Amino acid sequence: MKIPEDEVFKLKIEFEHDPRKGKINGGIGVYFEPHGNPFILPIVKKVIRRLIFDNFNYLPISGDPVFLMETAKLVLGKELLSEYEPYIAKQGTIGGTNAVYMWARFMSKVEKKPTIIIGVPTWENHEKIFASFNFKIIRYPHLTKDRRFNIKGFLETLSGNPSSHVLFHGGPTHNPTGINPTVEEWKEIAHALGGTRHKVLFDSAYIGLGNSIDSDTTGVRYFLKKRILISVAVSFSKNMTMYQQRAGALLMFMESKHQKELAEKLLTHIFRLVNSNPAGFGEQIVKTILESKEYTKIWRNELEIMRRDLTKRRQLFLKYAGSRFEYLSSCRGLFALLFLQKKQVEWLKKKNGIYLLSNSRINFGGIALKNISKVVNSINQVVHVEKNIETNTEK
Repeated sequence: MKIPEDEVFKLKIEFEHDPRKGKINGGIGVYFEPHGNPFILPIVKKVIRRLIFDNFNYLPISGDPVFLMETAKLVLGKELLSEYEPYIAKQGTIGGTNAVYMWARFMSKVEKKPTIIIGVPTWENHEKIFASFNFKIIRYPHLTKDRRFNIKGFLETLSGNPSSHVLFHGGPTHNPTGINPTVEEWKEIAHALGGTRHKVLFDSAYIGLGNSIDSDTTGVRYFLKKRILISVAVSFSKNMTMYQQRAGALLMFMESKHQKELAEKLLTHIFRLVNSNPAGFGEQIVKTILESKEYTKIWRNELEIMRRDLTKRRQLFLKYAGSRFEYLSSCRGLFALLFLQKKQVEWLKKKNGIYLLSNSRINFGGIALKNISKVVNSINQVVHVEKNIETNTEK
């Protein structure tokens, strides 16, 4: 049996073993501070120092109740939470990946042959997870030729596949393209979904890293107001810089209180089999921040600094790169695609020590300000070399 390697972590190991001093890791999705050093949000450090543990007993299988409630409040806001809380099945998870996995396994238990609509490209684990539970996967191009969200392609795919599940990345952020529906497009999509049997999964891995927490949850909140059945996979790895702590949650909105109770029973049953118990340390950190008005305000301010820094890095990249990458100005979050060929990405790695995923995804959070000009110059160089090769071949 041939088991495929995980490209992201394979690249991480390769990067770590590269002896070159000037190497640049634009591959793995981690945020480094502007000088290129590892970074943990100051409020997270502060909370960790102040936490006191009297014991390490098991949490409830569903997770810390306060953590789950605060997570739901973050996603929905106070007003919507007060209205919909009785209908939300909540499960603490081992990060966002586990939340998507739990949702897929849940659906495979309640449906004989689930179908899901996915825009491609997408995060590589999406299709792997759904395929492992025998989902029928229906794909449409996520971007148009002019590198905007392909709403026409999505709506056409939707109309041709009734009773399907639909996957969206939450907010304006998207992995790997950095481009997602606008607010008006979210409303148009919700209108198309209204009154249908489609259900939606939002994979919300970057809340607060797009425009703001409230803006980044616009789609989720609007869909809920329109009575569309949604689920939300939430991750705190990126927006709290807690990559190792694996704090996440799955929120599933049900049609009745009875369905909610049944859903939670099935979720805890599945989670018990796979994970037994949630990761308490990560949930404790998140809970402590979110239940404190003071700490939440500090966290939001620190997220704003991260967002501004990511914007600054993109703008600097555009300043050096010119019109070829103008579409990057519309991107949000950590990632974007550079639309380079695989051999060009490999050339960047071998010749310049610049590590990107093979699909040319770049993580701006991993590129120090001082290295942006080097990255752009190297890209221009590899494109120029490729053009010369093609010209000489034609001759």
